[in-house]
Parts: sequence; C-alpha cells; structure tokens
Amino acid sequence: MAHRGWVQRVADQLSAVRSHAVPEAEEPAAWQSIAQELLAHTNQPELLSEQRPLFEEFLSKFPSAALHWKAYAELAMAVNSPEVRSIFSRSLLNCPSVELWSTYLAFIKRVNQSKGDAGMLETRKAYEYALDRIGLDLHSAGLWREYINYMQLPRPNTPAYRALWASGAAPGQEDSQRIMTLRQAYQRAIQIPCTALDQVWRAYEVFEQQGSSRALSRRVLEQQRPRYQAARTALGPRTRLQEALNPVALAFTPGAGGFEQQQQLADWKAYLAWECSNPQKLAGPELTLRVNLAYDQALMSLRLYPDVWLEHADWHMQGETSSPHLALQTLKKARQVLPSCLLLHFAAADLQEAGGDIDASRQVYQELLPSLVPDEPHATPPPQMSAESTTCAWVQCLRFVRRAQSLKDARQTFLKASKVPDIGWQVFEASAMMEWHHDNSNVKVPKNIWELGAKRFMAEPGFVLAYIRFQLGLGDTANSRATFERALTVTPVEHSQPLWDGYLRFESQHGSPEAVAKVEQRRREALSAFSGSDHLHCLLIKHREGDLWPVQPAERDHFKRVLGLLPPIPEPVTKRPLQAGGPNQGPNNGQLPQSVASPMLDTWSPAQAQHPSPLHGAPGPLPLAPGPPPAAPGPHHDGPGPGPLPQAPTAAAVARRPPQPLTQFPVELGNFINKLPPARALEGGHPNVDQVCPSWLSTSQLVYPTVVCSRLCCSGIVTITIHRSILAFQFHQVLHSSLHGAISSANDIIIASRAPLHTALTTN
Repeated sequence: MAHRGWVQRVADQLSAVRSHAVPEAEEPAAWQSIAQELLAHTNQPELLSEQRPLFEEFLSKFPSAALHWKAYAELAMAVNSPEVRSIFSRSLLNCPSVELWSTYLAFIKRVNQSKGDAGMLETRKAYEYALDRIGLDLHSAGLWREYINYMQLPRPNTPAYRALWASGAAPGQEDSQRIMTLRQAYQRAIQIPCTALDQVWRAYEVFEQQGSSRALSRRVLEQQRPRYQAARTALGPRTRLQEALNPVALAFTPGAGGFEQQQQLADWKAYLAWECSNPQKLAGPELTLRVNLAYDQALMSLRLYPDVWLEHADWHMQGETSSPHLALQTLKKARQVLPSCLLLHFAAADLQEAGGDIDASRQVYQELLPSLVPDEPHATPPPQMSAESTTCAWVQCLRFVRRAQSLKDARQTFLKASKVPDIGWQVFEASAMMEWHHDNSNVKVPKNIWELGAKRFMAEPGFVLAYIRFQLGLGDTANSRATFERALTVTPVEHSQPLWDGYLRFESQHGSPEAVAKVEQRRREALSAFSGSDHLHCLLIKHREGDLWPVQPAERDHFKRVLGLLPPIPEPVTKRPLQAGGPNQGPNNGQLPQSVASPMLDTWSPAQAQHPSPLHGAPGPLPLAPGPPPAAPGPHHDGPGPGPLPQAPTAAAVARRPPQPLTQFPVELGNFINKLPPARALEGGHPNVDQVCPSWLSTSQLVYPTVVCSRLCCSGIVTITIHRSILAFQFHQVLHSSLHGAISSANDIIIASRAPLHTALTTN
C-alpha cells in the first residue's frame, strides 16, 4: 500500500487548501506541490479511480493546465476508460498545447485502427482539425510530418487509398486530389517559423521534384522559397522569445505568483508584441490565426489577467484585421473566465453600443444587475460582486441608459438602484449631477436627489464633500456651511478628519478671518488624538492649490514625508568589512559574518539565481568593491557589452605581491554569494576536495578576475567561469576546513586552473 500513500497525501493537501487551512500567501506553493505530485505518478493507471477526484478538483481550479489534462487522459487511455473523450472535449479548446493534441491524435489513431480502412478518413480529419488549431506552434513540425506521412502511407489502388482519397474527389481523380492536398500541407508548413523547418523544406523539395514536370517543380519551388526564407528569418527571434516563456505554468491570480509570475507576464507581452508586429508580413487571415494562437497560449497561464484579454480584444479592432465579431467573442470568453471583473463587461457593452446594437449592450448590464429587470428570467446567474462593484455597475448603467434612451429612463433606473440595500452614495451623486448637467436651470430635481442621499449617507465624508461641491457650484455658501455642521454632528470623530479639512479649506476660501480661526481651533481640539503635525497640515490645507505647493520643489518631498504622503528615506546600506587573517582574529574570530552565512540555511527558488534578493539578516546586498572602469572597445569589439578579458597575471607576479587585507568583497564574489541556494536544494556527486583544492593552489597559470571561488562556499553551488566558458560543479559537504586558507588575500580568491581543475573534477 506504500504506492498509494501519495494519493492520500495529495488528498490531504487539497483538503487543506479547500478549507483555507493554508494561509493565502502560501496557497500558490501548495498548489505547485499538488501539481508536481500529480505529474510524478502518471505511471500508475491502476489507481485511476483514486486519482480521478484529485485530477478533477485540481483541473476545476486550473482548467488550462495542459500537462495535467494530458496526464489524466493518458491514465484513462491506459485502462481503456470511456471517459477519455470527455477529458479531451473539456481540455483541447482551452489548451493549445502540442503535447496535449499529440496525445489526442494518438488516441484517435488507436480507436480508428480497429475500424480498418474505414477509419483512415476520420483519422485524417482529426489531423487536419489539430493542425488548424495548433499547426502554427513553434514545435508543430512533428505534427506536420506525421500528417504528411500518414497521407502518403496507403499505396495507390488499395482499399485504404480509396478510403482516404475517394471522398470529395471525382471518380478517377484520387491521385490529383492526393497531390493537391499534400502540396497544400507542405506549403502551409514551410511558412511556419518552427523547429525542423529546414527538414520540412527539403522534404517539400523532394516532393515537388518527383512530379512529372521538372520545369513546373522549379517554378513552384521558386514561388514558395521567399515564404520559406521569411519563416526561416523569423524562426530565430521567435525561438529566443519563447525560450523565456513557461506555457504550462499554473494560472494564479495577478500577484499571487510573485516575481516569477510578474516576469512571465512581461515575457509573454514581449512575445505577443512581436507576433502582433507581423514580422513575416502575413496576409490578414494568416496573421489573425498566428496572433490568436499566441494569445490563446499566453492565456493558458495568464487567463486571470484582465488586461491580456482586453489587449487581445483590442487587437481585433485595429488595422486591416479589424473584426468586431472576434473582439466580442474574445470578451465573451473573458467574461466567462472572470465574471466579477466589471471592466470586461463594460468593454463588451461599449463595443456593442459603438456598433449600434443597443439591445445587446443593454443585455450586458442586465446580466450584471438582475434587479434592473426583476421579472425577466436570466440565462446565467449574475456574478458575485461586492457592494463597491455593484455601485460601480449601477453608475455605468445609469449613464448608458441616459445615452441610449433618455434622461427620463435614467431616472427610472435610478429609482431601482436606490432600492438596492448595499448601494453606495456614488449612485446618488451620479444621478444628481446628470440631472444638473442636463438642465442646470432646474435645480429642484438634483437637490431632491442629494437630500434623499443625505438621509442615508450623511455620516460618510465622501458623500458630504461631493454634496458641498454641488452646493458651491450653485453659489450657495450658507447651505454649504450648514451641511458641514450637519455632517460633523453625526460623523464619528475618528472618521471626521476629511470633513474638518474640507471645512477649513471652505472657510479659508469663502469665510472671514474669524471663521477660519474658529474652525481651525475646533479642528485642532476634535482631532488632537488622531492628527500629527497639525499646524503644518492646516497651513497646507489653506494655502496649497491642487499640485501647487507653497514651498520649493526640494522642500516639497520633505513636507510630503512629514505628512505621511511619501515613505521615509530608507536607511543606507552599511558596509561590513571582512576581517583578514586566520582564526580568532577580528570581531568574527576568523569566521564568516552571520549575514553572509545565513543564506545557506534559508529557502531558495530558481528565480533567486536570476534575480537575487538581499541576503537574509543583512540590510542590503553584500558590500562590493568598486570595479575597474570599463575598457575601451578594441578593434574586435564594437558596441555595448564587455570588452576583452584582462591578461591573467603569472604565478611569479602574484608571488611577488605583498599580501593585501581583504576589506571588501569583490563584485564577482558578492554577486555569486547572493545567488547561492541552500545545501538541501542540491543533488549530485561529491568531488574529492583533497584533489580539487591542490589543483587550484598549485597552478602556474592563473585566471583573473573571472574565476570566483572561496571558502565562503561552505555548502552550495560553486560556479567557475573561465572566459565565459562553462565549467560548473557542485559542493555538498562543508569545505570550510579544506579551503580555510583560500581567502587570505584577494588574489587567493580567484586562483584556479583550467586543465588540472577540470581533471580533478571529472575524475572524482
């Protein structure tokens, strides 16, 4: 039963996440652990009945996890489960993954194999369906070769040949149908920047040269060669951009995946921008297919990012490829994935309204706000929205009804909105200002709306200040002052500072000096327990006008920090010199400073190697020695980038130098230590330290300064770079004693040899 233990472990993890026993900040790591467990045990199809609920729950959370759909389908295929088709029907259109579609084609071929010749046409159609969906992928060359080989497999005049080519061809025209279909397949494949593109082109050349007319084959090949060359030119940039992508990453909400997710978003957007730029100068339909595939693949891991959906829809509205229909389809799918994101709904409503389809636009708002048409049934339940989101939706609906219908209809809509229990005061403001802006000669209706809101929101400073702005717009300073007084009597003191600030500003602009002094004194007494820097704050309330500050620019940031509008200046990084000498010397007794040693015991992720963070326990990165000025470009070095490598000093030259105390970490060593993972994160062999260290110290040819090695690497990965060539090895044991003398001077840190060191590592 030991092989079943992982099933219970995953079930327990799912239960913990489901019951919110896992802290929200740790949920992504928990889901990653579950994902790895599910993929690590795909060789146990006999446990399908126990794995099924695990996969179902996981895939309900991550419906675009292509590798997990593939693993789930393969488990079901291994035991001939009838649910295989259901798995593919739920996953293929959401996951444009070559691996998943290849698994689907393997399943179709296996099913149709039992049908004999009758199943060949169905298999061919499955290939064509898959290539229409995923055939433009960077790694689709294998699918194209499989498809072409499959069509070339049956011999002429056999039942399989007739079954494959008789459909859609006139009697006796099967050969022409075959040649035309194969030519179209080759010509589609050679336009795709994909791996193995050159092999596909050579196969196409052979196919054309086997024709009856050499002149015709040369002419056809010359016509297609520019398209192949354009794809070949685009292959390099496409490959480089996709190398940074992780198309099978789990789709977390924005920010939940940390820096790695943020970097993936940036990398995906760089790739999408490249595809949208049409580097191959494709025609409209071809470009649309390429861009759609790029966005569909990006949305596998970024499906919870509204901006990616919106950018995709916007692309469909731009340029020669403009298609409002495709834009609406994109937004419809986005609204299904993110039903609580109002911006997606508003974008769809705006698009419908701009196209003149007012009924469709109104339908969008009706789906959001069931009480808008309480007597009509709804095809889909409304999304779960907060009170703030509900208020925002009603405000936008009011404005839409006024634009599309009339002000009278907008009033009826406001009456429905005002009866919603948790509606916000912004609906009252929107309706009142709409009435006033439409007819400012009649202030009775907007005043009535404001007073209706005052019965519910007089204790909310935002509503009160908006109401007073309206009154000041009418020139009614007396009622404005009365509104301040009414609000201050019902607003809790701890929430009243915005009101007092507004009141003081009001009196400084519209009142007398006595009124200003009186309000300022009342404000100081009321907020004595809640407000700091009170005098300064009052002066700025009276004398600041928007972004115009009554101070010099250099003083403005200081005032903002005093008022809490800017964070304080961060504490400067304190350099901590490393004491030279042997044991028991210096404040650390010859040992590593704690701020340097502690990272070896901390957790580590691969992302830290690319973007190292400051070491735990230290106020910032390790103090680094200032590097030498950049060398001027030599005759063989043009443009930006590192210049020629400095000449390595000889052993004799190093021996003549007096020992220098190491007071700062060299740049290379500081960067290297910041990237070290903990020892427990490593796997691998154990080099013989007694042979490795003498190879470093006995060499007669030194490499300086690109070799980084020291006793600071008590455990972890030590990476040695010689003229940017790759020479890496791992340490998994404490090397402190063996490398104790290797850091006595700055020169000792960077001593290494090419050949002796390589020999010591490869033989141990």
